[in-house]
Formats: sequence, structure tokens, C-alpha cells
Amino acid sequence: MYLCKIGHPFILYFFIGRSSVESQLTTRQVASALQVSESSVKRWCDAGVIPTVRTVGGHRRIPLDGLLEFLETTNRQLVRPEEIGLTIAASRMGIDTRLPEVNTEDVSEATHLLRAKFEEAVVAGDEKACRRVLSQWFAIEQKFSKLADELIAHTFHRLGEMWSCQTLEVYEERRGCEICTQLLYELRRLIPEPAPNAPLAVGGSPEGDHYSLPSQMVEIVLRECGWRPSNLGINLPLKTLATAIRRSAPKMFWLSVSHIEDTEFFLRSYREFCDLIPKETVIVLGGRALDDRIRPHLKYTAHCDNLQQLARFATAMHGGDYNLKASTN
Repeated sequence: MYLCKIGHPFILYFFIGRSSVESQLTTRQVASALQVSESSVKRWCDAGVIPTVRTVGGHRRIPLDGLLEFLETTNRQLVRPEEIGLTIAASRMGIDTRLPEVNTEDVSEATHLLRAKFEEAVVAGDEKACRRVLSQWFAIEQKFSKLADELIAHTFHRLGEMWSCQTLEVYEERRGCEICTQLLYELRRLIPEPAPNAPLAVGGSPEGDHYSLPSQMVEIVLRECGWRPSNLGINLPLKTLATAIRRSAPKMFWLSVSHIEDTEFFLRSYREFCDLIPKETVIVLGGRALDDRIRPHLKYTAHCDNLQQLARFATAMHGGDYNLKASTN
């Protein structure tokens, strides 16, 4: 076995049981691994996009290192790495040596240590350390919904407490958000591309809500559950979200509400929003701003207190069973 690390920090490919001659891949093998047409691969080879060598008979051969370089520079990923003898795993990058060695069999101890390290790294604005912790956690848990709830959301809840106690500056919290946003874009590449016929979900955050991390995490969770999610963004008037629903006819719409500037305006806008969308639209709500004072005034299909609840609901709905009475209104 030899190990190939792409420049992307979260992905390791393990190439098993092939000689250096056998690691010269055919265009058919690469096309199957990428799930594209062989003619596309040949065109990329001839254009120099994929490093290529020629056999004595004139056939194209693609060195493994050349393929990995292509993946890195074009931001692509292998859909079926096993087609070229690769297996893929999240990188189990070690945490900082100042922490005790993490035993991945003792998940509770490991996650406790990683949570403390992640909080420290986010406050310090240390992107490299944040990346190490995220990759270690993902290697242990292998579920993004758990990472989102128990590491990222937990950490930012703690940061909110620190800010309220005036032990954290606003810029430190915002800097941490920016770091996590970047790392989530990287981590998203670990989740396989949804099938073209996967159910569509669209969503975002309402006007006055400028928090991007929640909807970004919702998008990745839904992708992990086999959906085709489209994150429309933050600070969006509900009327434009209603237009998006009418035009795209998604199977699910999510609304993440972390902040409400004017409660009466939000409730009035939401009522108008419900009147504008098809009655059969499945609406999933979430976010810390939707407390017990506001939620009873809203119409929705399901309310999720966390992303693991969302994952269960999305999985059940994908399978056609989404009559979850405890979460509906």
C-alpha cells in the first residue's frame, strides 16, 4: 500500500496492491472513477489538463500523480475511487502535541479533548489547528450532522456565552465564523455528489439574519442524507424565498433563523410567505431565534432543534415516511 495525499487537507487516497507500471491508468478507468465520458477524459488529456504519457502503441496513459494533480487544480473529486484501485478516508491528522494522545476507541474522551482544542483554536483564529481538529473529529464520527451539532454549534454557543460575559471580542467571534465557513467548503468535498434525480431542497435565512454558518451546515447535512440541496444565502426577504419555491418546486424548503430584528415584521412577513407558496410545500424550520414565544405563531411541517434531528427527518422524508408528529405543527 502507498498513500497519496492531495493538497486538499481533508482527503487521503490509499493506493493498494499495484506496481508502478499498473499505476499508469487508462482513460476508461479514469472516466469511470470520475463518472464522466471517456471522450471528455481524452479531450482533457490532449489539451494538457490531465498530465498524460503515451505508450509505444500511441495509447494515452495517465500517471496516478497526474490524476491527483488534476483533481486538486480543478476542485474535482473521484466519485468511484475503487475503479482505479483507490480507497478514500478522512485524514486522521493528529491534534496538537500539547494534548494527550486521543484514543479513537474512547469516543467520549476523544470528542471532549477535541472540543476543547477546537474552541481554543477558533478563539485564537488558528485556521490550521481548526482544520486538524475537524479532520480528526470527522475521522472518529464519520457523520457530519454530529460534527455540526457537537463540535461547531457547541463551540459557537460557548463563544456566545463568552461574548455576553465580555471575555470575547466581537471580531474574534466573526473571525472564527469566517474560518469555519472556509473549512466547511473544504469538508463539503468529502460528501459524495447527489444523484441527478435526488430530491431538491432549497433554503436560506430571512431578512435581518446575517449568520451564514447554519444554512451552510444544513446544506451539507442534506447532501449527506442523499438530497440535492441549494443554499440560497442569508438576509433574504421572505417574498423572494417564496418566488424561489414557486420556480424550483423543491421537495423541501428550510428556513434557518438565528436572529430576528423585528418580531412583528417577521411574523407578518412569514404569514404572507405561507400564502404565496404552494400548500403542499414541506417547510422545515430551525435556529436559535425560534423560541417558544415565536414558534406557536408559525406554520411549518417540522421544527428541528439540531442538525441530527434534521438528518433523521430528511432521511425519513427521502424514504417517503415523514409523518413525524413530535416535530410538526
